[in-house]
Amino acid sequence: MKTDIDSIFYVLGNKTRRNILSILADEPMYFNQISKEIGTGQQAMLRHMKLLEDTGFVNSYGEKSKFGAPDRKYYNLDSSFNLSVTLSEDEFTINYSERDMSEDRRNRLSYKKFGQISSDPSLGLETIKNHLKEVDEEITNLQTEIDNLKEVRQALLHKMHQIGRDNLTFLERKIAYEMMRKDSSPIADLSKMTGENKAQVREALTGLQDKIGNRNMKTLFGVDYLDT
Repeated sequence: MKTDIDSIFYVLGNKTRRNILSILADEPMYFNQISKEIGTGQQAMLRHMKLLEDTGFVNSYGEKSKFGAPDRKYYNLDSSFNLSVTLSEDEFTINYSERDMSEDRRNRLSYKKFGQISSDPSLGLETIKNHLKEVDEEITNLQTEIDNLKEVRQALLHKMHQIGRDNLTFLERKIAYEMMRKDSSPIADLSKMTGENKAQVREALTGLQDKIGNRNMKTLFGVDYLDT
């Protein structure tokens, strides 16, 4: 899977490709099946499938026909990742993380929660539906907790920005915001991040120290930049 965010958004920004991924989530399909389900011409579908395969969203494999016809080329989903976008008055972030969807890990997780799902011969559609409902309810509850924490985070970020606007210069704010979110970075990295030369960064750090105090500088940023 190509983890380039621009490529991911380019692929997912097209409704036809999203529809393709949606139907392949249920079961692998061969090319003509996909084209019929989506209602798109074969030439356009070829371009979509090539892009999806090149970017690692899908995989293809051949399967022999039962009637002596040429092998069919099937497609199935071939990526497992989580992608989240946060946009608020005080934050814009994109988080990407790959998921370990190996059979062994799935079995361990399912056994811990519901027993060995994959090898349970008594597991019918009704039981699966009940398990899915239970899992979805737990996800909803966890998501509510996450949303509540994000609201607290939003309030903290808003207060941070308010303090910055009221007390710091533009460059001081850029440095302070960066360092509030991350561990300490060398002056060279701060210079690259802000697009300013080292002398300007050092001057801004001096301004920050004058305003918040040397002790607070060390507490906030974990290092005394002006001694480096």
